[in-house]
Amino acid sequence: MESSSVRTAQKNLARSKKRTDTAVDLDDRNILVKDADIWNGRDFTRGSILIEEGRIKRVTRRITDLSVRTIDASGLKALPGLIDVHVHLRDMGLSYKEDFATGTAAAAAGGFTTVLDMPNTLPPTDSARRLIEKQKVAAQKTYVNVGFHAAAVSDSHDIESLAVAGAFSLKLYLPKPIAPLDIESDHAIEKMMRGAGRVETPVTVHAEDLVAGENSSHGDSFEAVAEARSPILETRAVDRLLRIQKKVRCKVHYCHLTLSSSLRKVRSSTSTTSEVTPHHLLLSKKLLSSLGWKAWMVPPLRSEETMRSLLNSTLSGLSSVIASDHAPHTIKEKDQSASSSPPGVPGLETTLPLMLTLVNRQQMDLSLLVKLLCENPARIFGLKSKAKLRRGADGDVVLVDLKRKSRVDSSKFFSKAKFSPFDGVKTQGAVHSTIVGGRVVYREGAVVAGEGSGFVLRRGFSG
Repeated sequence: MESSSVRTAQKNLARSKKRTDTAVDLDDRNILVKDADIWNGRDFTRGSILIEEGRIKRVTRRITDLSVRTIDASGLKALPGLIDVHVHLRDMGLSYKEDFATGTAAAAAGGFTTVLDMPNTLPPTDSARRLIEKQKVAAQKTYVNVGFHAAAVSDSHDIESLAVAGAFSLKLYLPKPIAPLDIESDHAIEKMMRGAGRVETPVTVHAEDLVAGENSSHGDSFEAVAEARSPILETRAVDRLLRIQKKVRCKVHYCHLTLSSSLRKVRSSTSTTSEVTPHHLLLSKKLLSSLGWKAWMVPPLRSEETMRSLLNSTLSGLSSVIASDHAPHTIKEKDQSASSSPPGVPGLETTLPLMLTLVNRQQMDLSLLVKLLCENPARIFGLKSKAKLRRGADGDVVLVDLKRKSRVDSSKFFSKAKFSPFDGVKTQGAVHSTIVGGRVVYREGAVVAGEGSGFVLRRGFSG
């Protein structure tokens, strides 16, 4: 049985990682974060955090332990390590765009201690065998915690095998399925959702309902190709999938929504969650004429009015999650005509500074930022030991300097993708240090841990 072989392969992977961890001095995962302003779930409390063997042992006003390596966090805010549930780390056949080392270095620099990688890779993550191979490669390279989504597949046995292998969701990409699946058939999607529901695995969705030939653009400008992916495609997809989901017991997470109307529909439904990105919150399609490929992604940027409505809805609490949709490409690939330029922009290193800028402008409550970037992602995807700064939780912490001012400069990214639609944008609030499982990975502009110092996560076994 494939499920049995999957379990065996996973045990071998776990043993291999355990041997690697044993070889590393466990003191490397012991640290005292001293005199920080610590997020307590509602506000900040001055105190210290003691992490031992990767887990938080104590959070209290004063800790004196001279035997443990200490970070003086005076003047810094301690937040739970951020979680990005939507990234494209590439690697394997696409490592020229990004690999697990550069992508997770970018994550650490951006304050993300956990990321969930999407399956549209080369080869695609469409079987348990390929998922396990991806986990093995990542284990040798990652700086942070990394888990993997898998492609939505039609066969119920394949769905079960992917769940056993630790897939965090099945990704349904409506514009073009990653694995063979009749996306034009409601019955086929319903069957897939039923299978996912049986093994308690969420379905994540790219909600654009394209009909063959309908998305052809009139012209080859970036404005024209963006216009061809109009908001009605999102509305149609969300309406359709909410209708199908009512028939099944399956959790559905809607990725990178661009319309406030979509957020309201998802919020009013059961077992559904939503996600928005910084670029859809802060940028509009008017930038396409000047930035071109640097601002080309799908779903595309919307009108100024639609953007403002999405931001206001998010600030009022309608969205479940903010995710970067970090999608790196080479500049040579991107800098082409609109019909040839691959969609996507890097976002792991810009998301938190942009959101902290909203906090400093008093547009966003810090409590909402923590919900959207820590607590809700952990709840939705079953990361039970994360997103908390209390005894027994994983020692994932990001230290933030709320006062530090800067400008986005993509030439300094750790990502291989040295471009951004936010280049030159002024920000206030920056990552000082990122701690993953008690190990300092990033500090004051430098990655200070070794490749493979992070951890591979499996859904259900992520603590």
